[in-house]
Amino acid sequence: MEKSGKGRYSQQNQNNRHSDVHSIDVLTEGREYWWNEDFLELTARRLDFFSCSNVADIGCGTGSMSFALAPYFSPEAVLHGLDAERTHIRKAAQRARKDESGRTFKFFEGDATDIPFEDGVMDLSFCQTLLIHVDDPIQVLNEMKRITRDDGWIIAFEPNNLVTSLMFDNYRQTEFSVPELLRVVEVRLRCENGKRKLGLGYNSLGDALPDLFQQVGLRDIRVWISDKALSCIPPYDTREKRVRVSQLIEWLESGTGGFDYDTNFRYFKAGGGTKSDFNAYWANWLIHKEELLRDLKAQRFISAGGSLMYIVAGRVERS
Repeated sequence: MEKSGKGRYSQQNQNNRHSDVHSIDVLTEGREYWWNEDFLELTARRLDFFSCSNVADIGCGTGSMSFALAPYFSPEAVLHGLDAERTHIRKAAQRARKDESGRTFKFFEGDATDIPFEDGVMDLSFCQTLLIHVDDPIQVLNEMKRITRDDGWIIAFEPNNLVTSLMFDNYRQTEFSVPELLRVVEVRLRCENGKRKLGLGYNSLGDALPDLFQQVGLRDIRVWISDKALSCIPPYDTREKRVRVSQLIEWLESGTGGFDYDTNFRYFKAGGGTKSDFNAYWANWLIHKEELLRDLKAQRFISAGGSLMYIVAGRVERS
């Protein structure tokens, strides 16, 4: 298959991180709980995954989505994962050796803008939270189209992350100050804009996927929204809740997972913001962070966990 010669910060904001492409601190166990299994099964039926034998996962990270979708493909299916990070590929390969789905996994190091697979060899190609981190999503989609056979599906699982800026975790937060909330929204807008200006992608690209699919010549474009809420409701009595809470505590205490000053200020500044405005915002955030940590550790924190994740599919049509 290889191509010759080529190598308000809160629970809601877990999806609103401004980290670089699939950095290791965000490829955590929490990703295993991003989807409801019956929704993935429904998606598989809608797009006839079972008839697919060769599948590409572009920007696969450690392979979480490949492993989640594998049971819905043909028993003879081969899933080809591609990621630019060698560490991620090694971890995916290690997990593949333990997989019991009966499918075959092959993982490759490579660039999504120059995919090292031959033309038209895939029955289906997909990506998850990749296009929000690339400078030129059209180039990536064109590459995914190139490697997918005529009438095959291309699928993108991508979010709008800005919506969480206007979501609340509890009833008390609904008694907000309009000027204060607008300042938070301004920070998030400037960070999104700045990240894009730095060539690191647009974090809320999901809304624009149908337009991008049409621009690269895909047809029969279909759109759905994930039914998964990343809720966190006391008591934290399931593994999913405990993983989500422990992950959030670790990020908050270590300043990773997008909760760091330097990265956020870099994006904010690139988006036209001033240091004094950002420092005022950050001072308020630090106060809220301590309250959030206390509530998480005391199992008092509650959140509906709303998010907006699109599933957009389009068919390849050779001219």
